[in-house]
Amino acid sequence: MPSSALRLRDIRSIYELVHECRALGDDPGAWRRHWFARLGALTGADLIVGGEFAECLGARPRALGTTEWGWTNGLDRGAWIRALIEFGEDPSFSEMLVAYFARLRRDDGLCASRTELLPDASWYRSRYYEVIHLGIGVDHTLQCYRALPGAPTEFNSVTLGRAAGEKDFTTRHKALVREAHAVLAPLVGNALARFTEPSPAALAPRVREVLRCLLEGDSDKQVAARLGISKYTVNQYVKVIFTHFGVTTRPELLARWIRRGWGNGFAWVNGDGHAPK
Repeated sequence: MPSSALRLRDIRSIYELVHECRALGDDPGAWRRHWFARLGALTGADLIVGGEFAECLGARPRALGTTEWGWTNGLDRGAWIRALIEFGEDPSFSEMLVAYFARLRRDDGLCASRTELLPDASWYRSRYYEVIHLGIGVDHTLQCYRALPGAPTEFNSVTLGRAAGEKDFTTRHKALVREAHAVLAPLVGNALARFTEPSPAALAPRVREVLRCLLEGDSDKQVAARLGISKYTVNQYVKVIFTHFGVTTRPELLARWIRRGWGNGFAWVNGDGHAPK
């Protein structure tokens, strides 16, 4: 059941957001960036980072892929990169995350603010705060991790931050993030592609254009005419596409999109990452 802290318009916004993400579902970076941007607007977050992590409940959590939103707000991305490196070398580097993962064992999908995880006195003298958060320019945060379907040791994560000097997130913000994640996480690996899958965005720009034509039903001859390239070049690009997605025929390629319920937004063609209107 959704939290009583949520309003009707919050629930409506969550389902609209999930629908928009599904339209970008074939690109794990694009749907996450859209999700983060909309969550930022709904919660007043200045920065959102997240992705997929393995073994969060074990001794050596590791990132499988991450996405970020909000660096145009004047925050320092370099400090975030240092955080990923430090986390990979020593997961206990962040006392806040250690405390969060301990609670996550008992409450999948837990959404907790940093003030719930560490008292101010411990937080402001922690090395993590001094090295990472001061560097980024962020203080208050919300953490929310949820186990992925069929992969109980792998989690989808989202962390929201507010610039230093801003107020903490509210109870409503916390409920909104938790509910949004509860609705979205079961779709990851199905309608929403994972980082562990081959992504259209990883292909060269011209190859992505050919992929779009194939998904729209064009023959090699039609692709060549549409893009102004030779039929031989089209054939070579098709081989690259088949190898990338692990298929051998066009029906297999089309079935991949149809079976997953991916839309025809094709944000990866231009790399804009925006959901279609």
